[in-house]
Amino acid sequence: MEQITEYELTLLIKQLNLDELETDPAEEQINVTIDSNIDGASLKQNGWIQVADHTIVVQDPNDGGKPPVISSLAPVKLKINDIEILTEAAVTSTDRIEWEIVEKNLFEISVSEDKLFAYFQLISKERYAWRLIDVEPVPMIIIMAEEDRDIVLQTLHLSDVVMKLEQKLIRSNLDIPSIQQELMNPTYKSVLVAEGKPAAPGQDAQLDIYFSEQVESHFSELGGSVDFRNHLHIPSVKSGDLIAKKTPMVDGIPGYDVFGNVIIPAPPKDIIIVTKSNVEMTPDGEIFARKEGRPRLTGGKIKTLDISTSYIVSGDVDIETGNIVFSGDVTVYGNVTDNMIVESLGNVYVIGGVYNSTITATGSIHVKGNVIGSKLYSGYFGVMFNRLYHTSKHLSEKIEKLLAASKMLGEALESQKQTIRYGQIVLILMENKFKDISVTIRDLLYVITNIQHLKKEANQKLKEMCEIFFQPVTLLEMATYSFVQSFLVLLKDTHQEIASMQEENVHISINQCQNSELKSNGDILIHREGVLLSDLFSTGNIIFKHESSVCRGSQLDAEGSISAKIVGGQTGVNTILRARKQVAVKQMYTGKVCVGKYYTDIMEYVENKTFEIDNLRQHG
Repeated sequence: MEQITEYELTLLIKQLNLDELETDPAEEQINVTIDSNIDGASLKQNGWIQVADHTIVVQDPNDGGKPPVISSLAPVKLKINDIEILTEAAVTSTDRIEWEIVEKNLFEISVSEDKLFAYFQLISKERYAWRLIDVEPVPMIIIMAEEDRDIVLQTLHLSDVVMKLEQKLIRSNLDIPSIQQELMNPTYKSVLVAEGKPAAPGQDAQLDIYFSEQVESHFSELGGSVDFRNHLHIPSVKSGDLIAKKTPMVDGIPGYDVFGNVIIPAPPKDIIIVTKSNVEMTPDGEIFARKEGRPRLTGGKIKTLDISTSYIVSGDVDIETGNIVFSGDVTVYGNVTDNMIVESLGNVYVIGGVYNSTITATGSIHVKGNVIGSKLYSGYFGVMFNRLYHTSKHLSEKIEKLLAASKMLGEALESQKQTIRYGQIVLILMENKFKDISVTIRDLLYVITNIQHLKKEANQKLKEMCEIFFQPVTLLEMATYSFVQSFLVLLKDTHQEIASMQEENVHISINQCQNSELKSNGDILIHREGVLLSDLFSTGNIIFKHESSVCRGSQLDAEGSISAKIVGGQTGVNTILRARKQVAVKQMYTGKVCVGKYYTDIMEYVENKTFEIDNLRQHG
């Protein structure tokens, strides 16, 4: 039976004249009085029904009396004039009243939802005859029946149960003795009578890492000064060291259900591993380092293992050194000075401070000194804000549109039986439709030219192809559809290569920051003074380590939790702490706390307080 919708129900209500259902309260009272005071006079006026010797007898009313009403109680099913009656119904002597017994089965066979188990439940060993219960004449009757235990119509045998199992096609590992035992000594409980075999699940491939992916104690001091000899404690391996091992996936073993159908196990998940030239993987899955350096695991669905080299700046990063772009770790023993950029396809370690500069790293960022007026982006954000990534990706999108437009223009010209050199089509489109391509190519050339510490051979081809677009004569001669398509492939390879450099378990680690922006695809750790007038975003947690660390006039967002020490005070700028899981503060003077979609304004001093969704919901 289909369930009626709310809309359909509303239409039905509008179609019905419900006013006709309203009765006079006085009339209801009279009816109740009559029904509750049945006597000989009322029986003469109203109709009545009686049951005697399995026969239902109906007497019609006279002198305007009411007709008798009939209903039934299970297992009796009534039919009046071949129509089944589910509730009460008025009848007359001319109506054809039929009744039958709707009996339960003597037993039930059920199968579990996973089809691995079949059960037999005995309800009754015998089926008996039924007889209607006699009732004296009454105006309203409920027809009831009872079993006649003296007349047995059917006895359940083992063969009946086995035949039912065959009809249901249940055939796996039948337990006939258990059925027989239940028939001989009934418990009337479910009995397991057939059992399949579940599929044995396979094992996913596993990658075991034998090196630490974190800088455990990146800065240490001896006698109040930085120990430069053992300053970083960076995970390192030597050539020949076993750095990881892949355990291959194992397929599962099929099973079968109680119907004999084969159950196929879910396929195991494999791990795709790419090894760079600095590592080697043996046929049995062992992965060894081929040179000394920091082992690094990058990528998402496709895991890449490599040994990262390190570029070391012994002093400051300034105008003399130029911006630093390196396809590995970068270590700066001095400061990163005004308006400089450090871009690393690995980790960045700064012993000094970072002033009005930008640092992007596909790995983690560690700064010993102050971070003032700067932008630090790690992990995913290090990829997104990497100039080479951003510019090459932006340009590839424009070149894709240029290719599509050139194809359409070429086809239009061909339909008019006109011919033109492909290079001229490119020049026309760049001059009229895609003027910003030249600007973007110039930006990309600037980035490539200023890459001093990235493998130049990897970008030399890209640089040469970019320069052709600024040489109209050469472009006119060399440009073909294949040439532009090759340029597009090179651009995509460039930004995809940088994207694949994103490391797992990254973080940003600082002592203090002011007027800065930090974004980390992992935790942000503040070890000393704290955060002033800054914006921090973490896909993990934001944690203040030192007991006297402050957070003032800043906005902190964490997809995990925030653990702060001293929040608010002294500045007129509001402090906002927003987290998905919880916010814990040691002391908080003023500000706003948000957990999930709930928030509260802190107007008075609180101490040692943990804000979670439950207590913020109650507060709201």
